[in-house]
Amino acid sequence: MTLSKAYRQILIILGLSSVTFLMLFFGFARDNRDLIFLAFVFSFCLTVAIVTATLDFRKNEKIRKQLEYMTKSIVSHQPVAPLFIRPGNPYKQIADQLTELQSRQQDESKTIKNSNTELVTILSSLPVGIMVIDSSQDVIFANHKMASMLQRSIMNQPHSYSQDIRNYQLLSLIERVFEDHESQQTEIRSVGDHSSTWDTSVVYNQLENDYHISVIMYDISDIINVKQMQIDFLRNASHELKTPVTAISGFAKTLLGGAMDDRKTLVEFLKIIDQQSTQLTSLIQDVLTISHIQNGTPHHSQALELRKFVDTKLTGYSSMAKVRDITLVDEVPQDAVVSVDSQMLTRILQNLVSNAIKYNRSGGSVTVKYSANDSFWQLQVVDTGIGIAQKDISRLFERFYRADDSRTKQKVSGTGLGLAIVKELVDSIGGVIHVKSQRGVGSTFTVEFPINDESQTAQVDK
Repeated sequence: MTLSKAYRQILIILGLSSVTFLMLFFGFARDNRDLIFLAFVFSFCLTVAIVTATLDFRKNEKIRKQLEYMTKSIVSHQPVAPLFIRPGNPYKQIADQLTELQSRQQDESKTIKNSNTELVTILSSLPVGIMVIDSSQDVIFANHKMASMLQRSIMNQPHSYSQDIRNYQLLSLIERVFEDHESQQTEIRSVGDHSSTWDTSVVYNQLENDYHISVIMYDISDIINVKQMQIDFLRNASHELKTPVTAISGFAKTLLGGAMDDRKTLVEFLKIIDQQSTQLTSLIQDVLTISHIQNGTPHHSQALELRKFVDTKLTGYSSMAKVRDITLVDEVPQDAVVSVDSQMLTRILQNLVSNAIKYNRSGGSVTVKYSANDSFWQLQVVDTGIGIAQKDISRLFERFYRADDSRTKQKVSGTGLGLAIVKELVDSIGGVIHVKSQRGVGSTFTVEFPINDESQTAQVDK
């Protein structure tokens, strides 16, 4: 109720009260019944005015309290129902403005909430572990990747970061940031079932009246492993290259020193030099092959009658198999037609078959099999050889890796890169290679080739 209206009502009540009092005074003083009657009429009007003013006051007081409650709710960012007032009420404009203010506040709160939700979603889906710790050393946010890297389930409620972090090096790094208020960065190695290396940054963030720190961890284990593989490759390649080069150089110097005058010694040494030269050439060729595969050499698929193709390749190994009394068996169906790069398949088959012969037993066999489904076709090379220990299978496709760690005891010649080349070739086309083996029983190498449209078309045309 505005002051002007309240003043008007007060003036009316005072006026009616004064008139009524005067009429009653003169009516009774002069015994004038008309004035007395008229005084009672004005008394009735006065009563109506008082009742109306009282009702208006209570009504407006109720609205005022509602507006006060609404204002407090808006200030404290609490939801409250909008207040609707009839037109003409002196509080209508204020109520409409508060309702509009609350609506804008709700829209802004919703926008902020959506932005926070999107931010949390983005942070949760990042391949980087993120943890935010407040000045009380409580975790206020951690994404799924961080929980995965720490191998722990992280609660959503604030809690001490020491409940989640058990790595001493990481704990020390965080404590140092809390003490020095300076960001730190280092590589941290985890110790467990699967060791990992994390590039870790602990960032100190100064706020207006407070601070918090952010722990950001990125798993660089693959990068470290690749670096180590490169180091191992260079070390092993140097060793493998050094062996034939040293032999060639040594025997050549011996011949030049006078041994070539002995015809028998000359022939024997030249044979050894020739063998070592062949070994050196094979090693260099295999290293170049791996390099070409990794550089993305394109494959040119064509339709092949697989039975004829395998027969041709096995024929090339018949002499080698005959010397070791090994039987070569082609169980590929006559109607098998596949779409594949013939040169790539040749390299895969040659490495698998030659290994199956080399590591076989006298009187054993090497069998090539074929199967297919809607997604891929399989080529299997099965031997009845000496087999592979289970501890060696996981490392079988590493470059230069041999089940016998001692090269001096090696009875089978080779560069140590054959299976590594097969793995690189299979990976380059999106295929998969599996190995099953048992010591003294034999091994089965299974290569899965993905079926593409060309392969399906070739089979239909056939």
